[in-house]
Amino acid sequence: MAALKAFGRRLTWAGGIGFLGFLLAQDPSSSLKPAPAIAPAASTGTGLLLEPPLDLSAYTREKFIEMSSTIGTNRIAKKWTKPVVALPPHPRTGVSGLTEDEVKSYMMEARGRFDRGEAVPMSDVGLISTQEDVIRQPMLNHISAFSNSVARVYLLVQKTASDQGWSYFSIVQDLTVTPARDYYAELKSTGPKFEGKSCYKCHSSGPLAIHPAREDLVIDAALAAELSRHIADQPRSEFVFPPHDPPAEYGEPMTLKFCAKCHSEDGDRDALHRVHSHPIRILVDFGYMPPNRRLKPEEVAELKAWLEQTPKP
Repeated sequence: MAALKAFGRRLTWAGGIGFLGFLLAQDPSSSLKPAPAIAPAASTGTGLLLEPPLDLSAYTREKFIEMSSTIGTNRIAKKWTKPVVALPPHPRTGVSGLTEDEVKSYMMEARGRFDRGEAVPMSDVGLISTQEDVIRQPMLNHISAFSNSVARVYLLVQKTASDQGWSYFSIVQDLTVTPARDYYAELKSTGPKFEGKSCYKCHSSGPLAIHPAREDLVIDAALAAELSRHIADQPRSEFVFPPHDPPAEYGEPMTLKFCAKCHSEDGDRDALHRVHSHPIRILVDFGYMPPNRRLKPEEVAELKAWLEQTPKP
């Protein structure tokens, strides 16, 4: 118990710097400015949410640290100089399109590095997975990023507050083609199992930026901000549906100009459909989207009407 309390004090320092100012463990030789802090999550009362914002006031930071540490204290709260772990060069020169085996290999390398304590993960209770009717309880995440010239690799180690064990998930972005291709998988004991429709509901355009559900429910907020900046810099990409889990008929994409300016066939990100309503409702209501302003009341009304419209058969 004494060891756990000492570890908790270390994590409190690491996470507490985030929204109060940055004491970044940055490489002194780096000319990059620290990423701006992630704004604390607070509903703006748009009326877009299907359920009231989840009250987590009874879920303490101490409980969060205790639950997060069950993954192994040697794997989290790492000292870091760069937020993204460099991967070795790809063995094939002039590669144009990663094979499925190569994608799986990158996923398993990310998992192996995490398990050996060689990753640089941030830890939080995620806003998007905790709010609304998806989980409706704290969802604990450990997220780390890796890259080389051909791939961006992400690892998510996740469980709910009521689960006993942790689950592993990975995204690999194949950068050798244009647009980049995004592969999603759950990392099971038998290896990666590629996923389609269940992941697409939240991931229309690659990994989502990191948004903790509460200001103190994050370990290393500075790292979370740096990883979010890395995610924001990702290239235009397309979702790869595996043959065993093909896309559904998602209907016409959203054309509302305040979203479709970026999310469209010609935009920086892929188009949005009503199947993406969960992250849309949360990110807009909590003021994260659009990224540079809040929607006007009349725009919120337009978006709400579109989300609630019954698609044509």
